[in-house]
Amino acid sequence: METSAIRNLAIKRHDIDASYFQKTYEQEEAVKDGRTAVFLYGRAMLMDELAKTLNTLPQGAHILDVGCGTGHLTKWMQDKGFKVTGLEPSSKMIGYARKNYPDINFVEGISSDLPFEAEQFDLIIAIEVLRYLNEEENMATYEAFKRVLKPNGKFFVTHVNKWATDGYRAFYFAKGLVYKLLNKTYHYCYFTSPAQEEQNIKEAGFTKAVTLGRLAASTRFMYKFGKSVGDKYTKLAEKWYGKQHYISNPQKSMAGHLIVIGHK
Repeated sequence: METSAIRNLAIKRHDIDASYFQKTYEQEEAVKDGRTAVFLYGRAMLMDELAKTLNTLPQGAHILDVGCGTGHLTKWMQDKGFKVTGLEPSSKMIGYARKNYPDINFVEGISSDLPFEAEQFDLIIAIEVLRYLNEEENMATYEAFKRVLKPNGKFFVTHVNKWATDGYRAFYFAKGLVYKLLNKTYHYCYFTSPAQEEQNIKEAGFTKAVTLGRLAASTRFMYKFGKSVGDKYTKLAEKWYGKQHYISNPQKSMAGHLIVIGHK
C-alpha cells in the first residue's frame, strides 16, 4: 500500500474515533468498560513518563504536540507553564480541540511535513501517532522533527512493540485477513522494536536515542475479559511488576507501550 494511502487511512480512522476520545476524556471518572479502562491506565503511565521529560525543560519551553487529537494532553502541558502548539490532520479531532481549548493554537498538518519554520521547538511529542504510519513515513517524520527542533531539542514518541505479550500483533493480522475477505478497509499498524527505532533515529541524524517500555502487556490482555477482571489483575500486576517500567530487554521489547526519546 502506498504511503499516502496509509496516511489517509490513519486520518479516516481518527475521524471515526474522535467522538470516542472526546467522551472518554470528558467522562474519565465514570469509565465502566474494559477497553476504555485499560486505555486510561496505559495513558496514565505514558503521562507519568512524559512528565519526567517535561521536568528537564526550561520554564516556558515551546512544545509541539503532534497528533494532538481532542487537545486534552495539549492543555495538560499548557497548564504546566509551557507554550504548546497542537498539530492534527483529522478534521473531526481538531474540531473538538479548537472547541475545547480556543486559547491554544491548533494547526492542521501531518507529521512528515511540518508547517513550521526551522528550530522552533524545545520538545516534540507524538503519543500513539506513528503506529498508524509505515516505516517510510516514520523516517520522514523523524527528519521533519530534526528540522524544527531547536539545538539540543528532543522528541518523545510511542510505538507498538512487535513482541508485546498482549498478543496484539497476531490479533491485528488475523482481523486484517477477515477484513480482506469481507472486502473492508482496515487501518495500518507499524510494529517495531527498541533496537530498530534506535537505529532509525540515529540514521535520521539524532545524536542519542533512548527506548523504554511501560505497561505489562498482559494487563491489556486481561481487560479484554471486562473491567472487573482487568481491575483485579491490575492490582496483582502492580504487586508483581511494580511500576511496570522497563529499561532493558526482554521486558522492554514485550511491554504494552514502547517509548522512544530522541535527542538532537
